[in-house]
Amino acid sequence: MTVRIGRRYGFSATHRLFNPALGEAENRAIFGKCANPFGHGHNYEIELTVRSGVDPVTGMAVPLSKLDTLVEDAILADFRHRNLNEEVPAFREVVPTTENLAIEVLRRLHVAWPGTFPAAVILEKVRIWETERNICELSNES
Repeated sequence: MTVRIGRRYGFSATHRLFNPALGEAENRAIFGKCANPFGHGHNYEIELTVRSGVDPVTGMAVPLSKLDTLVEDAILADFRHRNLNEEVPAFREVVPTTENLAIEVLRRLHVAWPGTFPAAVILEKVRIWETERNICELSNES
């Protein structure tokens, strides 16, 4: 039997939505108040959906402590209390929108996943809440 497990993680960070290839007025027109030169912050939430069979010995689909350690090491430690534009190399030349943040989270998980979980434990989805109204979801399709 296959089950899906969802697990949420939170972190606070700041960012500025601004593309240096565009002028100040163009950035303001595209990103509005989010182009503020001083940036702004969010309490982000990341939700991962993992699919696997249930281990007959443990009764679990995925050891949550392993998932927690992977997320802490691959994502949270680098993003927590950071200015994404200035302190996270992936966003020095990429606008740190929720979409691009989800792409980077998925990229990092792709790198770390095989060393942590067997092939039968599948990362299905990454969902990021930037605000209660702004949510981005990526399916991990092959």
